[in-house]
Amino acid sequence: MSKKIHFLGIGGSGASAVAAIAEAQGFKITGCDLEPNNEFTTQFNSLLVGHDPSHLTNIDILATTPAIFSLDPNNPELVAAKEKGIPVMTWQQFLGEYLVKGKFVIAVAGTHGKSTTTAMIAQLLEDARLDPTVELGAIVPKWGSNYRIGKSKYLVVEADEFNDNFLHLKPDITVVTNIEMDHPEYFKDFEAVKSSFKKFLLQTKSTIIANLADPGVKQTLVLHPKGVNITIDYSKHLIDFPLQIPGQFNILNSSAVFQVGLILGIDPAVIKESLQNYKGVGRRFEYIGEYNGAKVYSDFGHHPTEIEVTINAAREKFPNQKIIMVYQPHMFSRTKALFADFVKVFQNLPADKIFIIDIYPSREIDTGQSTFSFICGICYKNFRKN
Repeated sequence: MSKKIHFLGIGGSGASAVAAIAEAQGFKITGCDLEPNNEFTTQFNSLLVGHDPSHLTNIDILATTPAIFSLDPNNPELVAAKEKGIPVMTWQQFLGEYLVKGKFVIAVAGTHGKSTTTAMIAQLLEDARLDPTVELGAIVPKWGSNYRIGKSKYLVVEADEFNDNFLHLKPDITVVTNIEMDHPEYFKDFEAVKSSFKKFLLQTKSTIIANLADPGVKQTLVLHPKGVNITIDYSKHLIDFPLQIPGQFNILNSSAVFQVGLILGIDPAVIKESLQNYKGVGRRFEYIGEYNGAKVYSDFGHHPTEIEVTINAAREKFPNQKIIMVYQPHMFSRTKALFADFVKVFQNLPADKIFIIDIYPSREIDTGQSTFSFICGICYKNFRKN
């Protein structure tokens, strides 16, 4: 009999993809969220609104978003599951324990560029007729979803470092794009981030494909025991052909994907054609349309480095046009911890005007330490855009 899995927080970009893959593998799926119906959950026929112990009827496993343990530890479903003896695990843990069996796992990790690189690898494996199953945290326009169900042994996953989530995976191939300080709500400092990545890399079975030109990656891999696996430095093998997507960071992402293709024995001509045909993924410098003659793009970048490379890419694509940036800070803890980096980056952005709106709390509650007036007041003193 198939296990019945209930996803608490199924509206999330990752949880929804894992739920869809689980359903395709024969698990019976239910799910709930405060607002469950969104762009990530259109594949499910019916979802439950809110959180209630009644959702746990005949449930074998409660798979939840990791944020629930710190943000809502008294959640009625979480409490009821523990009282009933229902196994509780994060959806990342469920993925690692149940959905990777018999799969050749390709994991993409890094502070930035995970979704794009995962989507690039997915498209390459599709173009090479390797029919992969894919999980990532963004909508791929071709699929209209954040997942793909394949029939081959290949499973491509976006591996997230927050909460040490990626430690539930033991990939055959790991791609590391970059490593910087992020998620200060979980990691106390950069050393903790590097320690988490080191543990993850030690779990890679075969090959690590990494950007050793990135200081954080280099520092982490220096600590990595020799002989555990093969490490390929893709920064020494940059592609030399044009792409449809702008930015030097996408040259790096594509170079990593090229190395993945070579390891899998894909014809270099097929790899090149696939990368040149790649057009992007949802909310990663995604073209939305025009408003009063202005082209509008959406990007999920919320780290200082991501903002910097995205606006530089915009300037590269539109060298002579006026660029207006509207930025919403993401999470109070990140805004506070990386504030000096935000100011430094914003001072030098090649944008004509910058608008900063109120902080998006995500899984946090405002403690009063970081507010809209705080960031706007300091930013106004340090950089003024006319």
